[in-house]
Amino acid sequence: MNQHVDLPRWFIVQTRPSSDLKAGEEILALGATVYLPQYRKEYKHHRQNRWITRYYPLLKGYLFVLGSVHWHRVLNCPAVENVLRTQLEGGPGDPIMIDDATVQTIRRAQDAGQFDELRVHGHNVAVGQTVKVTEGALIGLKGAVHGVGEKDITMMLNILGREVKTKAPIEILGRTG
Repeated sequence: MNQHVDLPRWFIVQTRPSSDLKAGEEILALGATVYLPQYRKEYKHHRQNRWITRYYPLLKGYLFVLGSVHWHRVLNCPAVENVLRTQLEGGPGDPIMIDDATVQTIRRAQDAGQFDELRVHGHNVAVGQTVKVTEGALIGLKGAVHGVGEKDITMMLNILGREVKTKAPIEILGRTG
């Protein structure tokens, strides 16, 4: 006997501009399950001269809502723009749904810090780990840590097809996730 089991499915909801958190709160107030993927970004405050960590939406303007019989009430939330739908010749089609495994994969990657943009601290980086340059002329380049000093890191960067041993101050390096 083959039983049909309904696996959890998620709707993709588009929020109004800069209203990701507000939309999530409104949908939660309806009793629905919401997931707003986020990443952490660390930056130096220009006036206070200290490092600050903030959370930002990973998929700016979008969040996931677990499907239920009352999902359509989400459209009544003021901070919600619409639910993404397939496109048909006669107009909008069915809502696009994502399987639970995909959403859980995103959640696990978020929990592991794979999307974070955090600076490197000498005590939390090891030889062989990959870091990226976050400031200066070499911004965006990634390389393997070759050595860790008190204020700088020696790393191997691929520049113009050659591995180059480079020393960089810790404050301009970030984690790759």
